Amino acid sequence: MTLAKIVGVALALGVAGCATAASEPALTVLTYNIHHAAGVDGKLDLERIARVIESAKADVVCLQEMDRNLPRTNHEDFPAWFEKRLGMKAVFGCNYRFDGGEYGVATLTKLPIVSSENTALPNPKKVEPRGCLRVTLKWAGREVDVLNTHLGLKGPEREEQAAAVVKLMDAKRPVILAGDMNEGVEAPALRQFQAVLHDALTPPDGPKDVKRIDHVLVSDAFAVVEGRVLENDETKVASDHLPRVVTARER
Repeated sequence: MTLAKIVGVALALGVAGCATAASEPALTVLTYNIHHAAGVDGKLDLERIARVIESAKADVVCLQEMDRNLPRTNHEDFPAWFEKRLGMKAVFGCNYRFDGGEYGVATLTKLPIVSSENTALPNPKKVEPRGCLRVTLKWAGREVDVLNTHLGLKGPEREEQAAAVVKLMDAKRPVILAGDMNEGVEAPALRQFQAVLHDALTPPDGPKDVKRIDHVLVSDAFAVVEGRVLENDETKVASDHLPRVVTARER
């Protein structure tokens, strides 16, 4: 075989190898506390939030601080608005009713939805009600549970809520947990999650962002490809939180 033919075969094998890797299914998840679409500039702007979400090109979008029919946001139905604007199916979890409207979290996706359930979390101090929205999706021939939550403001409250969230996890299915946990990676509630899931936003050999309170954690079924924060001129003003994005593949 001539040298040219050897090189040609090597290149062909390399291309085939790349094609195989690229064909492996990947799942991209965004978590974002949108602060009911009120930016740090004081403007209420759903379109701005939608552009941020679109830029992530996520398969699953977990949003916190979602309004529905509340006076402060012009009685807009946020889940319905984002569903139409983004072309994704929205599942809303109402955790708090006030002023004639609803407030909670929502999970959006283009993947097939198998089932969903919103579970009230412990509220020992009788403050703002919290919940965990579980949406079971069909992905890569498997059912995946996506849990979307927004924990409380006090440490003891979060510890009880985290324990309740862990009990919602089904060991028979891959699990993704995303949301605003209101505490850092080394705090007690997060340690409960880390006992059963992996922090998808902290590189194995990288430093921990101890101030980060928005998190994505995944079960052993996933290998994390990338975890990143979307930080640019628009995301810095769109909400008082920055969106976090995780891409993972099957193990």
